[in-house]
Amino acid sequence: MTQHTSRLCKGYLTKKESGGVLHQMTWPLQSPDLNPIVMVWDALDHKVKEKQVTSAQHMWELLQGCWKCITGEAG
Repeated sequence: MTQHTSRLCKGYLTKKESGGVLHQMTWPLQSPDLNPIVMVWDALDHKVKEKQVTSAQHMWELLQGCWKCITGEAG
């Protein structure tokens, strides 16, 4: 997957950075810090894999139950 940036935005950041007003931080691509839903899907995946799924309906019920248990706390 490629990183998407606009020339206008990059130009603005470069101009501000050279004036000492703004320091641009670099993040790794696909960083979970920038995409918290990845951590949610990971938590759901772990919780569902602990169970024995017997049907699509059972999977749906497990996902709904696991979703309700997600607290927003790390770990």
